[in-house]
Amino acid sequence: MGKGFEIIKSLGRGDFLLKLKVHDYLPHILWLVALGIVSILLSYYAEKTMHKVEVNKDIIESLKFDNANKNCEIIGLSRISTVEKMLEDAGSEVGIPEKPAYTIRK
Repeated sequence: MGKGFEIIKSLGRGDFLLKLKVHDYLPHILWLVALGIVSILLSYYAEKTMHKVEVNKDIIESLKFDNANKNCEIIGLSRISTVEKMLEDAGSEVGIPEKPAYTIRK
């Protein structure tokens, strides 16, 4: 148990890293770790943005259908026969003019 415990203790202290002379490459290792973290963060933000784009595409599609329905309703309500019927139902005396319009000149 003494030898195994010493190996574990050596690993905990990092003696094997000193034997490999990792401390000479420590700035490079830290630089690679920093680049890795930045890469992961950029990927995360890109994925988040793509998710927003997909959600907004779905919203735009539903709004296109709503817009088409509203346009159909407006076109239906702008027909002369529909307007006349609505005016009659409201009890208005306004109707189609019997004489054509004319322009007043100076």
